[in-house]
Amino acid sequence: MKDAVKLAGGLLAIIVFYMIGRLVNSLLLPWVPGSIIGMLLLFTVLMIFGEKLSLWLQDGAKLLIKYLPLFFVPVTVGIIQYDNLVSLFGLFFFSLMMASSFIVLVLVSSLLERTAGKKEKSVSWD
Repeated sequence: MKDAVKLAGGLLAIIVFYMIGRLVNSLLLPWVPGSIIGMLLLFTVLMIFGEKLSLWLQDGAKLLIKYLPLFFVPVTVGIIQYDNLVSLFGLFFFSLMMASSFIVLVLVSSLLERTAGKKEKSVSWD
């Protein structure tokens, strides 16, 4: 019984943050998606209140993550339904994704290389 209440409370809290984000979206920031605003608000609250709140939300978040692949089924069906558009622009989008992934890979690896080099220089064992 206690686990069910904890699960329901965690899910309710996540949904409340989503609804607050949608409200802020409709009233103040129409160019930012409401789900992103709610996620940022939840992140801010988690950073402020720390571990106590995260333990309370943990069961609800685990349940949502467990069933997360089901949320992508409509997207997959939409892609299959509009296969003519995918076949027309698929090669262009694939090459664009590969190029952008390569650019990100090169930038991140060079930044990590610089950061690791600075740390090695700053640490002296003498």
